[in-house]
Amino acid sequence: MMDEHKSFWKNCFQVGTPACGIALGLLGVILAFLLIFVGFWKTLMVAVFFVIGFLLGARSNKVTAMKAWINKLFPPKGE
Repeated sequence: MMDEHKSFWKNCFQVGTPACGIALGLLGVILAFLLIFVGFWKTLMVAVFFVIGFLLGARSNKVTAMKAWINKLFPPKGE
């Protein structure tokens, strides 16, 4: 039973499998409901925050990346 669940979740991220089709279909339904009930701009805001969270969460060296980004926005004095 546990192996079936693991293989399903593994197949959800493999393009061309029925599990991936189901996952992307559900994602489309969720997006449609957000657009209908929340509105375009609020849905876009949720998507932007999701992308920012994903990019920060996927980085292995978060501290170094954040320091480099902050230093790029606000360069230290004398540079």
